[in-house]
Amino acid sequence: MWQRLAKFVLQFRVPLLILLLVVTGVMAYFTGKVQLSYEFAKAIPTDNPKYKEYLSFKQKFGDDGNTLVIAVQTADFFNLATYNAFARLHKALKTVPHVEEVISVSSAVNLVKNSETEKLNSIPIFAPGVATQQQLNSSDSLFFTLPFYKTLLYNPHTHAYLIGVRINREILNSSNRTGVVNDIIKLTNAFTADTKLQTYVSGLPLIRTLVANRISKEMRWFLAASLGLSALILFLFFRSVSTTLISLSVVIIGVVWSFGILYLFGYKITLLNALIPPPGGSDRHT
Repeated sequence: MWQRLAKFVLQFRVPLLILLLVVTGVMAYFTGKVQLSYEFAKAIPTDNPKYKEYLSFKQKFGDDGNTLVIAVQTADFFNLATYNAFARLHKALKTVPHVEEVISVSSAVNLVKNSETEKLNSIPIFAPGVATQQQLNSSDSLFFTLPFYKTLLYNPHTHAYLIGVRINREILNSSNRTGVVNDIIKLTNAFTADTKLQTYVSGLPLIRTLVANRISKEMRWFLAASLGLSALILFLFFRSVSTTLISLSVVIIGVVWSFGILYLFGYKITLLNALIPPPGGSDRHT
């Protein structure tokens, strides 16, 4: 069987090489369409009871996977200069493209009953552009009497105050979210430079962006390192540049096919499958 296969390959080597080059070209085209996944890879089966409970909980109560949190910790938060800088940060964050909503101390409202309509009217606690410390002290006194915001927008024990930034969910599932997160971080750093207060940024949008960018960066390094290692080992074995280049072409074809197959089967590059092409290419000849 193997002899017949070898004779067939040798007899039709030119058509087979042409076919290989054509298919590799098609795979290279599909390789350019492979996308990076911006979602966490599922580490447990979808039919796991605990995973089903999680999906049921999320369907009922929703999730905060598109919320990024910025926090500061200071006992002098309601100093006029500090508060106004915080309010400017809140206002600037609302201008960032694809930011849907921003919530913080400066946007807190008080519900007041309207006797005529028998409805509750929401009245801002802090007026825009607080001008005097006395005015700010009056507003924060009212703010601290409302238990709803306690541990939600501030922690009275640690003197921590936060801003919640909700980002468009569709943008978070695309490569455009890197620019949105970077814009938010730039504004946060500007606030830090202005007030000298340390800011803390967290949330799934930040974590997923950092992980996705790291995957993209490390995958390039793995590809380059595996290709260089394969070239070195092949050259040490064969002591021939031409033979090494021919062998490396097989490695490169394997990498291209790996990415092309990922796209054809509807997969994206994740933390789990990002290592398929590099080891696959180097193990094929080492």
